[in-house]
Amino acid sequence: MPRLMERLRRRWLGPLFDRLGYDLVPATPDWAHRPVSPHEVAQLLDNAAARLGQDLAAAGIACRHDVRALVGEFWELIPRAPVRQRRGGSGFNGALQLFVLMRALEPDCVIESGVFRGLTTWVIRQARPDARIFCRDPDLSGLQYRDPAATYCTQDWSTADWSALDPARTVAFFDDHVAQARRVVEARARGLTRLVFDDDAAGHRIHTHGGPAHPTIAMVRALHEAGGRSEPIRWQRNGRVFEQPADDPLVRKAARLIARAHAFDDLHAATGYSPARLTYVQLHPEVGG
Repeated sequence: MPRLMERLRRRWLGPLFDRLGYDLVPATPDWAHRPVSPHEVAQLLDNAAARLGQDLAAAGIACRHDVRALVGEFWELIPRAPVRQRRGGSGFNGALQLFVLMRALEPDCVIESGVFRGLTTWVIRQARPDARIFCRDPDLSGLQYRDPAATYCTQDWSTADWSALDPARTVAFFDDHVAQARRVVEARARGLTRLVFDDDAAGHRIHTHGGPAHPTIAMVRALHEAGGRSEPIRWQRNGRVFEQPADDPLVRKAARLIARAHAFDDLHAATGYSPARLTYVQLHPEVGG
């Protein structure tokens, strides 16, 4: 059956979708295409570990684990992932970064806003087997993996009462395409200071999937560093022009709350896989609104 479907895709379905302006590709995850010879595998893992070690240091995250060992563990783990996705969601690089971040940050509780098919939930569970995971997404119908111990809800994460959680032992992970500056303000209002963002698109870079959750962390930092800039950040998506105003009160408020932000390397040079965009954000413990 797989061979028959591949022949149909190449001969008939692929050309049809191409004429309609779409790509039809097999739902094979990027980690299914990987080196197997020991020397090349070791080189990939060494390079990825070196880059991740630099990123953790730049983000101010002290990791008590051997990063190379974590990358090796993930390499053996990811082929068993229950979610197989080619487009949308996290690929190898994003999943690897999330795995290493969760091991390094060692949260007892993880709030995940934006679940999609469930791959990142699975990655979090592998990294933190005993953690309490709270999954928030307005549409859970596409789940391919549902964590039996996680708590699922279709309401926005900001509607819940998180006062029972220890902020020092909690990490919030946002992959929900909602304004990242808004998520910063919401998190700090709830005492949370350790945040991870996916798809932190900068205004000066090409970003095709989903559209940036503006103002993104990168936009907040760029506008804040630009001082009195008046020109908005503009970009085009599917022929439509969007803009992020420079004089945005939300940007100013989020900028005041961010103590440190570091965008992790996309790992493409180390692994060859599709780039990822994870950003770690540390908020000031106490800052007035």
